[in-house]
Amino acid sequence: MAFQIRRDTPLPRELGRVIQEQLVGALAELSAHGDTLRKGVYSARKRGKRLRATIRLMRAALGEERYAEANALIRDAGRALGDARDAEVRVETLDGLLAELPAVPESLQALRARLVAARDTPETPPEHAAAEARRLYAQALDLASSWSGDTLTLDALISGFERALRDGRREGRAAVMSGDPERLHEWRKQVKHHTHHLRLFRLAWPELMAPRQEEAEALGTALGDHHDLHTLRAQLNEDERALLDPLIHARAARLEAKARQLGARLFADPKGAARQVRAWWTGWPEPKRPKDGEQG
Repeated sequence: MAFQIRRDTPLPRELGRVIQEQLVGALAELSAHGDTLRKGVYSARKRGKRLRATIRLMRAALGEERYAEANALIRDAGRALGDARDAEVRVETLDGLLAELPAVPESLQALRARLVAARDTPETPPEHAAAEARRLYAQALDLASSWSGDTLTLDALISGFERALRDGRREGRAAVMSGDPERLHEWRKQVKHHTHHLRLFRLAWPELMAPRQEEAEALGTALGDHHDLHTLRAQLNEDERALLDPLIHARAARLEAKARQLGARLFADPKGAARQVRAWWTGWPEPKRPKDGEQG
């Protein structure tokens, strides 16, 4: 089913379904082999990000101890899968930069060959990384199965929605002011949480939630591309940087400007945005009907 909660089903049941679907799906994808496993690793990492956003939304209901335990399991599973994906992204990012050059020098052709070799012969075989991630996701599934739904109220979820927005605004302002690539990368994590929260609550009012979700996705993409540039740059030697730095810095500046504009709109009013989503989700109360025999 879609990654969203339905309005006609109790929230505890819906959130339990969402979490179980993502964990069971990740376990299945990480049980594949060969090229199918490579695709499965990418998909399982995306599921992990959805899961972390979901439990972030549930943080007030879970309590800090249960939240921290589940978050650590899912975070560590994502890290186990990270190296293979990062190696692939470095090649893709370099290709995007090389496309801007009228001709590719031999030194950069050699760089690409080196990055491709690193991608195709990872230090940790995908099967080993997948096995470790499966172990962690299985633990997370057992943990989630033990949760009681008594505290999973709409109030608790809206509190999580607003808290994530406040954290995103604070982190975004600091990141934009500093221009530090690592701060911008940390901000992206907050942006991804908000994006997934919008997806979960999409049915509150799809026609109005969709544009906000698109803005959040655009911001996440800009920050992700920015991080990819600096991840690639960390792999370059001095001569390679001399050739690629003008392209890297120019593209990074464009991405930072776009992120600053989108972030200012998206995180402008956490309290107001949370209040809006709550109102859209609950709607107006049913009118009081006169009982039989009473005057209307």
